[in-house]
Amino acid sequence: MSIYLDYAATAPLRPEVRALLTRCYNQDWGNASSLHRDGHAARMHFEDARERIARCLKAKVEEIIFTSGATEANNLAILGWMRQQPKGSHLIVSAIEHPSAWEAAEALSYEGYQLDFAPVSRDGGLDLEAFRALLRENTRLVSLMAVNNEVGTIQPVEELAGLNRSWKLHVDAVQSGLLGWPDLSGIDMLSLSAHKLGGPVGSGCLFLKQGLRLAPLLMGGAQEDHRRAGTSNVVAALALAEAMEVTRARRTEEVSRVTELRQGLEAELSDIPGSVRLGSQRSPHISSWFFEGVRAEPLLVRLDLEGISASSGSACSSHSLEPSRVVTAMGFEPEQARGLIRFSFGHGTTSEEVESVARRMRQIVDKARRQDGT
Repeated sequence: MSIYLDYAATAPLRPEVRALLTRCYNQDWGNASSLHRDGHAARMHFEDARERIARCLKAKVEEIIFTSGATEANNLAILGWMRQQPKGSHLIVSAIEHPSAWEAAEALSYEGYQLDFAPVSRDGGLDLEAFRALLRENTRLVSLMAVNNEVGTIQPVEELAGLNRSWKLHVDAVQSGLLGWPDLSGIDMLSLSAHKLGGPVGSGCLFLKQGLRLAPLLMGGAQEDHRRAGTSNVVAALALAEAMEVTRARRTEEVSRVTELRQGLEAELSDIPGSVRLGSQRSPHISSWFFEGVRAEPLLVRLDLEGISASSGSACSSHSLEPSRVVTAMGFEPEQARGLIRFSFGHGTTSEEVESVARRMRQIVDKARRQDGT
């Protein structure tokens, strides 16, 4: 039996999205920028998707920019905004951001911009006092994820959005679909990705508050009001809209169900000697652990041999032998950070699957420890 507990990396397609994709790919589609009837039909479908996404976010249609995913959306927000500012301008990102935000910000530091990484507490939440101490008169951007992708901590987006400020706030909301997307009233930019919601890989969007402009990353066309060149991906846009609508409609029942699943798993794992659960104030769909004396790799291999899919944190960094940057930023030792195991749940996870994993984890950990001689 195969058990998939890696929804924070990517979620299986929701049945509604799969049905939509089948319908779309069985039709003839024109280029949405073409003037003939096929192009006009494609444009109508494309703009319908934009309207549906705007309704989900309670945004204006002109505030939605379609992208190839959240990596591009994060890059467009951070690089696109800061490259319009004078060299020497300052930006802040938290120390536990996704690599697509972290590395975009780091690239700016080599272009003459000033960068600070805001520290987090042992529980994985932004240290607000330390963050305020980093603010400067020339701070132009703050980027913060709504829910951390490795340990699931919910970040204080509302507190930052409510500050009296001259800087812009970008929020990576990729992992916040289960709990609900943040209120946009105090947010300037927000990134989303379809494949975390049961949509396809390669589909995302950036909310950009009306009146703001970004330096484009992609050039060569007038698409997205000159903000993002490239042939409009009509099917990807429709799939993102469908995934968002289904997620929103089923949110209440799924929060309750997933919370119960996580609690059951954590009750069992906490009884394993040397187990440490990471984070507090977390989204229900993520449960991250390390087991003293065991690195992540042998555990993940044994889990995979048992037919269980989990991860050691961000899928974008899964092939790195370095310790989790998120866990070390939380104050844990590098050797502990190398043991990070993340279980994440979603719309297709069953109680039987979680119970099976909970029963088998003690044996898996014991075998890994004996193999390592610990």
